[in-house]
Amino acid sequence: MLTAPDSGEDLFMYLSVSDHTVSAVLLKDRGVQQPMYYISKTLVDAETRYLPLEKLVLALVHATRKLPHYFQAYTVFVLTEYPLQSLLKRLDFTDRIAKWGTQLEFSPKNDRKIICNVENRPWKVFVDGASSAMGAGAGIVIITPEGIRLEHSFRLGFKASNNEAEYESFLTGLRTVLCLGARDVEVYSDSRLVVYQIQGSFKAWDSRMKAYLSAAKKIISKFGTVKVAQVGRAQNKHVDSLATLASSITEEVPWLIKVKLIRVPSIGMEDNCNSAGVDVIVISTTRPCWMNPIIDFLAKDKVPDDEKEAKKIRRVASQYWPSADCKLYRMSFGGPYLLCLHPEKVNELLSELHDEVCSGHVGGRSLAHRAMTQGFWWPQMQKDAAEYVRKCEQCQKHAPLIHKPTSRLSPVNSPWPFAQ
Repeated sequence: MLTAPDSGEDLFMYLSVSDHTVSAVLLKDRGVQQPMYYISKTLVDAETRYLPLEKLVLALVHATRKLPHYFQAYTVFVLTEYPLQSLLKRLDFTDRIAKWGTQLEFSPKNDRKIICNVENRPWKVFVDGASSAMGAGAGIVIITPEGIRLEHSFRLGFKASNNEAEYESFLTGLRTVLCLGARDVEVYSDSRLVVYQIQGSFKAWDSRMKAYLSAAKKIISKFGTVKVAQVGRAQNKHVDSLATLASSITEEVPWLIKVKLIRVPSIGMEDNCNSAGVDVIVISTTRPCWMNPIIDFLAKDKVPDDEKEAKKIRRVASQYWPSADCKLYRMSFGGPYLLCLHPEKVNELLSELHDEVCSGHVGGRSLAHRAMTQGFWWPQMQKDAAEYVRKCEQCQKHAPLIHKPTSRLSPVNSPWPFAQ
């Protein structure tokens, strides 16, 4: 049964390797060893050829990556009879061993025990401030050692210059990660003045800048290590957008903003207005086509003036059915009704089936069959599909060469030698 450790308790770890797997078990010892966590890793093709000592180090590295919180909060004794410490300190071993050795720190306890401490990865904080006529704001992006991204926007309820907004974002970012329990922090800002004043390269002359610099040094002293660096605006674009958003908000209310992408202009012919809660009837302005006489006959019992055309409409009308929204469907052989397609939309459908999401660059006959299986029909499907395929540039480039002659062969009967 798995158990939880107590604060300040020493933990122990056993490593195990085989031909295809490495594993580790973390436990505590109170007279009786009680397991806490078990992890394993299946070796890939290259890892199966590692030496046994390399597999042991790989198991230890894998354990530190999976259980960093245990290694950072407790002292872990790795129980092994192999000289892992001397192995990782050797300079003549493989590059992978040297790489793993930089991630681990080892100090001997006795002949069979090794204390393993994981190198702490710092928290990364990207900050930026913005000031405009409408107000000032700050944006911060926090990346935890586990890679979790936290984003925040803060609106300043007072007038502030751009440099003051930069300092406010810096102080807000440090206060936030301090509340989250961070000890080692890397702060990135695109403000040269703020970064250089904190580093000591620039001197603060203004009284307000002196006060901000003093507050920054005071909060920095509460951390273990703090690294402050300047980044370009191109690498700080996302934080800048958060700060600009906060500085543009005029009402002091909580905001939850969901950003969606508008792919096409709103001035197009087709518009989905139902999402705004308004029922709008879209009037189609497509030109008349072969479907209009059939729809008029089935819906209004109206036939063309031409007697020959009217006779044709009456003959084929039994194969069609109009819906309530004036769409025409045609009966299929043993399948569902097929939606009759307007000639203006034929190329759009063929492009989707031939080039886009459903692309396969199939031939004309297969393309027409695919359109029918998708539930569409129009006259001369085979002809339109074949013409579209002949116009496809990719099909012309990559199609197999045709060795058939362009004209008929004229056979010549050769007489037998010395024929009389």
